[in-house]
Amino acid sequence: MIMGDGRRCVLRCVAAALTVVTGMLASTAVPAGIASGAPNAFADQRVSKLTADGWRVTAVKSQEKVHSVAPLNQSPWTREGFLSLRGAGHIAGSGGEPVTAGTVTAGFQVGCNIDVTSGLALGVTAGPTAQMAISWPPALIVGAQAMPNVATTLKPGTIADVPFGTKTLTGATGGLTVDGVHVKVDGCLGPVAVRAYVTVAISTPANDTTVNVYGKPHYL
Repeated sequence: MIMGDGRRCVLRCVAAALTVVTGMLASTAVPAGIASGAPNAFADQRVSKLTADGWRVTAVKSQEKVHSVAPLNQSPWTREGFLSLRGAGHIAGSGGEPVTAGTVTAGFQVGCNIDVTSGLALGVTAGPTAQMAISWPPALIVGAQAMPNVATTLKPGTIADVPFGTKTLTGATGGLTVDGVHVKVDGCLGPVAVRAYVTVAISTPANDTTVNVYGKPHYL
């Protein structure tokens, strides 16, 4: 009876383990709408705010595209795609204080559902563990400060901001465009979600103001 109970226990444990593994593999299946043959284009969005100094500041997200592709390494732990985005800022009105500085930052927020390593390192400077590599020709954002070396650790259930560049506002309007940014995420079990964002920040002698606009989440 003891041997029989032990064998039944082992069989139950094996069956439970197989169930967990099967569920994990199923979670790596590509969700609907992913890895399509053509880029997915998304609607432009804007947010406008009146500052304490009386300036009307507007952040605009446009030309957003997410093109998910099958990874070249054919690994179930890899997500690969190409991202495009334009971020712009507008300052209007007649504020009571002069605007002394302003910037426009555009990028994507990235989220991993389940990390299969000790942490998902993001950035082209990441170590030999799981990483997200981001690359694009800096010439595409001439006049803006490119940020190709973003390094952080994305733990399961967290979100990382990945700025693609920052443009200094020298007038009432300015922006930056990034086109075909290559993104590859390794070591993530399940889908990788991305969400575009644009941040416009201005400063006066009396106040600092930040306006943000976000896109909708999409799967890579």
